[in-house]
Amino acid sequence: MNIGSSALFWQLLQRELKERYVGTALGITWLIIPPLAMLVVYSLVFGEVLQLRLHTETNSTQFALALLTGLAAFNALAEVLTRAPNLLIERRDLLLNSALPAALLPLIPVGVSLVLESIAISLVLLVCIITESFHWQALAYYLPFLILRLALTTALAYLLAAFGVFLRDLRQLMPALLNVLLLTAPVVYPLSAVPESWQVWYQWHPLTALVEGYRSALLQAEFRSDYFLGLGLLILLVLPLSLYSFNSLLPRARYVL
Repeated sequence: MNIGSSALFWQLLQRELKERYVGTALGITWLIIPPLAMLVVYSLVFGEVLQLRLHTETNSTQFALALLTGLAAFNALAEVLTRAPNLLIERRDLLLNSALPAALLPLIPVGVSLVLESIAISLVLLVCIITESFHWQALAYYLPFLILRLALTTALAYLLAAFGVFLRDLRQLMPALLNVLLLTAPVVYPLSAVPESWQVWYQWHPLTALVEGYRSALLQAEFRSDYFLGLGLLILLVLPLSLYSFNSLLPRARYVL
């Protein structure tokens, strides 16, 4: 991406964020309110009620941080899966009537997801600092998993953006798929709460690798190389396929649009 493309992408990202909150009383402040509200709710309610049901031994703050960390990874993924299938359709004018490089468009939801995740993770780190549970290694171990998350969501964005033009049902399918992903991965519950007979399935779940990698890095200052390598190999397979699919289907997508 050259300097001109980078500047253009930044403008598109700012436009996307402004359009999302235009007309609201609090404006872009809404970027901060949801993760802050989630942290309060999880600390006061889920930290006691859900923890009791799962028979975990961590305190309420630790449990709330684990939930918020898992949801930070999940919500970043959900942002891309929700927006990407309809992206080229919504930005049809930019795609057809401007010199904008088409390859920039699928990167917009990925950029938005990075902004949203940064706010949520900043809250996690702030609470860790306040509770004196922060370790300097946390960021160093978190960044490799963040890079993998960005690579994975980039692959999904290109793949879904290309197929979304032809399969309009994808945008209706995504909410149901996200519910399945949320419930079949240890996002709102710890991996230790999963029955032993299901552990093998969960270990192979890509979202498990991402969520547990985030939690281990940020909350325990541990780097899970097994999850990192497994997720990295998956991305090495999916990313070239998604880029090839996008470039191959783009001329036909322009025609359909």
